[in-house]
Amino acid sequence: MSELEVYPNPSSTIFYIKNKHGKKKELYNTVGQLFFSTKENEIDVIGLAKGVYYLRVENQVVKVIVE
Repeated sequence: MSELEVYPNPSSTIFYIKNKHGKKKELYNTVGQLFFSTKENEIDVIGLAKGVYYLRVENQVVKVIVE
């Protein structure tokens, strides 16, 4: 299984997800609220508040920081 790779992290604009084509990607805040779900390999975070979020792809979760 390939490691979930998200870059740039931290970001204030877009997160890119590597090697997870066609998989559902879900972005949560620190209290577990789902912000959005996509199958794209880019997540636009321009409208989100600064802080820590969690990106889940299948059974892998990575912490991302919005600046």
